[in-house]
Amino acid sequence: MHIIQVTAVYKGVRTHPEQGFEFLHFEIPPTTDGTFTTSRVPLCVLPSQPAKDTTALDQKIFEEGTKLLIEGRLYPDKNGHGPMYIQPTRELQIVNKDLVLNQVTIIGNTHWSKSTEYGFEFNINAMLDCQEKRLGYNSFDDYEHKPCFWLSAKYDAGKKLEEQLYKGRQVLIGGKLTFQEYTNKKTGNKESKYVIKVNARQHNALGFRSRLSKEQWSEIYKLIKSFGSNDQGSYKPKEREVFDSPHQQAIA
Repeated sequence: MHIIQVTAVYKGVRTHPEQGFEFLHFEIPPTTDGTFTTSRVPLCVLPSQPAKDTTALDQKIFEEGTKLLIEGRLYPDKNGHGPMYIQPTRELQIVNKDLVLNQVTIIGNTHWSKSTEYGFEFNINAMLDCQEKRLGYNSFDDYEHKPCFWLSAKYDAGKKLEEQLYKGRQVLIGGKLTFQEYTNKKTGNKESKYVIKVNARQHNALGFRSRLSKEQWSEIYKLIKSFGSNDQGSYKPKEREVFDSPHQQAIA
């Protein structure tokens, strides 16, 4: 599961330059939290049946500049740098301009992860659910692609994430969607990427705290097997006693 609840400003209908499909263009306005300022975050909202007419491309439901509450599944583009898509799971709602909400929740099994100098590239074991070729996926193998997100966290939280995000582990991560524009030092080209800034109190994982080796797993399997009973085949369940009334059952 990879969902987002966010308030964003409607910017009109746009056309994807490569795939050619239309979408609703939104932007999360820049925010300032004490000493930290976030940049704008562009979003592509896809027409969705649960959202009904609020995502209809042929009807002018909302005026440009309107702030809306969007709830839906979050999908990164195949190249990993953008755009970021939302497939709404309910109707879009007009909200007060002062309302600020930006919450991403990711739950699932880690497919793979990679730690870098700037954060964590995290791939969750979940199928894509968007239809047609909207995300740049053209073949059946592409549709089997797992959503991949960039994560970042501060200080101790970053170290914990690096330990927790190993293949196969079930994780729950909460954070804020951000957008970064920068110049690639190697190529000199301008690039961009979406990063989920993980809240220090919004990440958890099940299972072992660190990755286990094959030898350790072998020992665990032996331990589990040792708890099995040798005479399970002769086991017979206890016969159920039948009472004529609740009163008799209480006395027994």
